[in-house]
Amino acid sequence: SGATAYPVHAPGDTSVVFAWPGAFHPVRVYAEATGELPVNVTNGLQLWANALHCNEISFAIVTDSASADIIVRNPIFMPPLPASGAFLADSVGACKGRTDVLVDSSNTLLRPIRAYVAPNSIDPAALASCYHFVTAHELGHAIGLFSHSPDPNDLMNSTPRRTELSINDRYTVQLLYHLIPYTRPSAR
Repeated sequence: SGATAYPVHAPGDTSVVFAWPGAFHPVRVYAEATGELPVNVTNGLQLWANALHCNEISFAIVTDSASADIIVRNPIFMPPLPASGAFLADSVGACKGRTDVLVDSSNTLLRPIRAYVAPNSIDPAALASCYHFVTAHELGHAIGLFSHSPDPNDLMNSTPRRTELSINDRYTVQLLYHLIPYTRPSAR
C-alpha cells in the first residue's frame, strides 16, 4: 500500500509498548470544558477510531476527571514536566502539546494519561488550527503511539501540521493494535 510504520515504543525503551486492551473499552476520556477543547478531543478521538477497521478501540467522553483513563486539559501555560514519560509537540509556534505517560518498574502504565494543549500565540486563527491537530496528535500518544514519526507529512511528527491521519499514521496504529503489548494499564 506504500505505507511505512514508524516506532510505537517509548523513545529509548523498546519494552514500553502499549495499546488499550479490550477490557478498558470504551477508554474513558475527560476533556476540560475550555473553548473548543471538547470538540477537538471528540474529533481527534474519531480520527483514531476511524483508522481501525475492527473496533479495536472505542472511547467514551466522561464528565468527571476522577473516572478518566485519559485527561486532556487546555492550560494557559504548560505545567511543570514530570520526572519522566513526557512526549512533546510544537506546531510551528502557535501552540504546544504534551502527553505525560508514567510507566512503573513493573512495566505498568499508571492511569490516567494526561495530555495538555497550551497556547503559544495570540493569533486566533493560527491557534484554532493548531489546537485542532495538536490535540489529535496528543491523543495519538495517549492511545499508545509513544514515538514520533520522522515524516513531516504524518500527524505523529513532532511538529504536526496535518488535520487528518496520513497513510503512515493509519498503518502504524493498525499494527500497534494487532501487537501483544508489553505494557499493561493499572487497574480501574
